[in-house]
Order: sequence, then structure tokens, then C-alpha cells
Amino acid sequence: MDPKYAQLHDGMEEASTELGVPVSLPAPLPSARIDLPVAQEENNNAIEAKHGDLDSTDADSTSPDFDDLPHDVCRLILDLLRAFDTLSFPLVCSRWADVYTEKRRLQPAGSGLQPGAPTVLTSASADCGSEISDDYLRRLFFINNILSGEVFPFEVEGMKYGRIWIGGKGEWLVTTSHGKCIQLLNPATGRCIALPDYFIQPFDHVQLCRTPTEDEGYFIIVVSFSKLSYTMAGCDHWIKLGNPDSYWLTFFDAILHRGKIVAICRNRDLWSWDLHRGGGSPTLLLSSSINTEGWEQFCYMLAPSLKGNILIVTPYGERSRRGPIHRTHRNFFVDGSVLHEVDTDAQTMEEVRNIGDRALFLGPNYPFYSRVSLPMGDLKKNYLYIAALSDNDVVAIDLSMEDVPGNVTLIDYAGPPNSDQVPMWFRPAFP
Repeated sequence: MDPKYAQLHDGMEEASTELGVPVSLPAPLPSARIDLPVAQEENNNAIEAKHGDLDSTDADSTSPDFDDLPHDVCRLILDLLRAFDTLSFPLVCSRWADVYTEKRRLQPAGSGLQPGAPTVLTSASADCGSEISDDYLRRLFFINNILSGEVFPFEVEGMKYGRIWIGGKGEWLVTTSHGKCIQLLNPATGRCIALPDYFIQPFDHVQLCRTPTEDEGYFIIVVSFSKLSYTMAGCDHWIKLGNPDSYWLTFFDAILHRGKIVAICRNRDLWSWDLHRGGGSPTLLLSSSINTEGWEQFCYMLAPSLKGNILIVTPYGERSRRGPIHRTHRNFFVDGSVLHEVDTDAQTMEEVRNIGDRALFLGPNYPFYSRVSLPMGDLKKNYLYIAALSDNDVVAIDLSMEDVPGNVTLIDYAGPPNSDQVPMWFRPAFP
């Protein structure tokens, strides 16, 4: 029996016992994939459109029993499901999709994971009700919903035996075991993809630029102090990019942009490697002029801009007195951040203080934006959210209050301090 189907079956048995109503689970429907944007209205429309196809399939003759279940029973089943299983619930049939949509409408911020919504992945906490040693062996993790403050525990087979995540994008994680055996993992489905051998150093930064479900397959960059390496779907090894002949560069970050790998160095220069031309010698895109005077600590992070250009995000602050405690060399207490948009065609740069109704999420994950129609929990528009920068903290920066005291706040989440497992932004998706 498919694991997801078995978990739905368990939920229905619990509902049957609690309500005293006999509930039998029909044969599973054919698998379906739904790609949904973040906007909830579009989520609902996409679910309804997809179920037009599901209801017309040649499913088992008992399938109509799904639609015959009492509404209260369907709601109870949804309430009893575990975090990732709630994402499978609306794919079963039209009735269950209606129940799921109703709950999302009545409780837009809470009660389960929402596809596309930003959450924080963390390791087990000392106050989670069980011993840390046992949690470590079980590989218990938390998904923290910043919209509602809910915390969902989960266990994934692919994360046992000392594996940790070191990067991710969307619903996919990049995991490693003691710096070796790198894999891509989808914790919702359990799908795991082994990557070519590479030893990840403690201060390396891993960027999952494309996931296995995107059109061209996965694409990953490892950013080391003095080198960049990448691999992609269909490649059985890592490809090292060359430095300019006359330069010894120290890299801070890199992203994939218009078929090129673009990296920023400590001296603020932007370099690019054109993959369409084999990724040979790099090209200097821009020598930026970001003023870092007066900042005790700072780092450079790259993200796509809303206009299709490149965004240089420069958080700054005070040195951490506890020293590096997790797998990142970018570790200091954040006092603020400045943003600059780079037009690589015109080779110009200008400061940005407004990203409109969006929030930008950075950290070990590949950067992404989330549209914010109304403030909800810790999610607010025109905010910058950075994970794993200030001693495992997750910080929120109000871009409209730059240089104003109080513009940086901490986001509370379940998880232990001083953990080797960094907090990271994660966006669940329909399986």
C-alpha cells in the first residue's frame, strides 16, 4: 500500500472510532500533480480545476464513497492527519477538496501546512516532550508556521542517521552526512536523489538553484571561500569554475541568472560564468560601491530582483561573541540591511528600499519572494527575512524603517540553541 494512502486510511479509522460512524476507504485514485502559486485564491481555483480531471477518471467503482462521507467525518479526518498528509487530503476527491478549501477560508493562517507558504525548518527542541538523544536517533524535526505560530513535528526516513540539511528550494532539501553523501530529499514524498561525490566543508554554502521537478531538472552550486563548483541533472560529477587569471577571489554567494552563474566576492565585485559557452573564463559584471564604513560585520547575499535583475542584500551588525556555532561563516548579530538592484545589461546599481507587497526570504535556502496581501502572524509585506545568520536566529527586517531603532526583530521558533542543524526557510507543496 502506498504510504500516503496508508496514512489517510489510519486517519479515517480514527474518525470512525471517534464518531461511531463506519468509514471505509475506497481504492486510491490515480496519482495527480498540482502546481500552485502562493495566492490562496489561485490555490482554490487550481484544486477545483484539477478535480474536474480526477472525477472523470476510470477509478474503482467504490470511489464515489468518498463524496458520500458526512461533512463532519471529512473535517475530522483532516484534523487527524499529520502535517504533510494534509497536503494530500484535497487531492482525493471533490468533497475532500471542498472541506480543505473551507478550512483554509475559515482559518487562513493556521490549522495545517499551506502550499507555498513560508515556514521555518528546525531540529528538535529540548522542550518537545522527549529526550533529545531519542529525537536525534529518530531525526525528529519541526516545521514552524510563521503565519499562525503552529509547530508541526515530523520524521523522515531520509534524514536519519545523522543527516542534516545544508540548503534547499521550495519543498526540496539538500542533505549530507558528515559533509559526504550529498542527496536531494523531498520530505513530503520521501523521494531521494543521490548526487555526485563531493566533500562539503563546514563553511561552504550550497545553493539549490533548480529542483528536480523544474523543467530542466536540478542545478546546484557549492560556494566555497575561493572556488565555485556546480552539478546538474544528467551530470555524474562536479564542475569547478575557474577564477580570473590575475585574481584570488573570496566568494560570498552565487545564484543562477539567465543561464549564467553570478557570484559576489568580498571586494564587492560581481562575476559571471556563461554556461551556454561552457562556463570557462568569468566576466566582470560590475565593481560595486557599497559603503560598509562603520559596520563591524557584514556579508553579501544575492537574490533575483522583482524586475528580473540581481539584488545584492547586505545585512550588517555586530560580531557574535559566542563565535560560529553552526555551519556558516556568516554569523553575527544583525542590526539592519541594505539592498541594491544591479542591472547587468546597463552595468548600473541603485539602492532599493521598497519591495512592495512582497517579503523576501534568505538563508541556507535559495532566495524567494512571498506575496503578502494582509499581515498575518510574523509575515508582513516589505520585509526581509533571514534565517541562520545571528547565532541560529531568524530575523525579520522592516525595509521601510531602515536606520530606525526597532526595525530588526527576532522570530520565535521551536528548536534548540547552539545546534549544528541550521534553521532554514521551507515551502511545502502539494505532492
